[in-house]
Amino acid sequence: MEKSEITEKQRLLLEKLSQAQAVLVGIGEEFNEGFEDIGKFPELMSALEEVDTNPTLEWTVPFLEKCYLTRHNTGKIIDAYAALYELVKDKDYFIVTTCIDGNIGRVDFDKKRIVEPCGSYETLQCSKKCNDTLISSKAFSGLVCQAISDGVGLDSLERPVCHFCGAPMAFNNILCEEHYVEEGYKPQWEKYTDWLQRTLHKDLCILELGVGMNLPGIIRWPFEKAAFYNQKASFFRVNEQLYHMTKELENKGISIAMHAADFLNGYDMQKGKTEGLS
Repeated sequence: MEKSEITEKQRLLLEKLSQAQAVLVGIGEEFNEGFEDIGKFPELMSALEEVDTNPTLEWTVPFLEKCYLTRHNTGKIIDAYAALYELVKDKDYFIVTTCIDGNIGRVDFDKKRIVEPCGSYETLQCSKKCNDTLISSKAFSGLVCQAISDGVGLDSLERPVCHFCGAPMAFNNILCEEHYVEEGYKPQWEKYTDWLQRTLHKDLCILELGVGMNLPGIIRWPFEKAAFYNQKASFFRVNEQLYHMTKELENKGISIAMHAADFLNGYDMQKGKTEGLS
């Protein structure tokens, strides 16, 4: 896209946000943590090397990922979340995200206005789903982080197990596949659907950020439906590759062929805000 076209679409988004009575945000694959910066943490690299030499320690890898997520607090994705927060913080907003890394929690979004249907690294479940009990992952993840900080071998750790059946515990997210315990997000999903129903006759600005086709039934298709049925809706789809708009939404949809984080972090977006467009 030409810079002038991007600038105009940023300006239009700011205009629609300023007029909106409600803002629906979807965050998808382009915001997934890629762990590219793990080399910046030598102790984590050493721990992964230990796993390479001792395959029985492979169970620790998700916990090492959690340690990385706890320590890694910079980069364009974090900056994009901060930029998004500035855009919606004074609005009646709701955010649906398929990311499981928890990076959205690094910014001051209202947790009551976020739903994570794919789960996260915040709780643990039975890997065999013998029950629906969820427990905080904080304590055991802290032990793993402390062990690698102290240079203690990972083999000194005991794998957490389910108190009911003795199966290993796993993070409560879609990486559990068919054993994923969905009860963790359902109460918040009900709040989201109730909120969405109340926006039907409001000026609704829909902002879809980096959402691909991995799980289209969570954000992409429902957002298209919401935009179609709400006659006052405006719909912005930002994606580096899958930015195309359906024919039914051509008159109210704006396609932006750009990485969603780069779009949010754009200088012109910030400039537009200071000029009173938001």
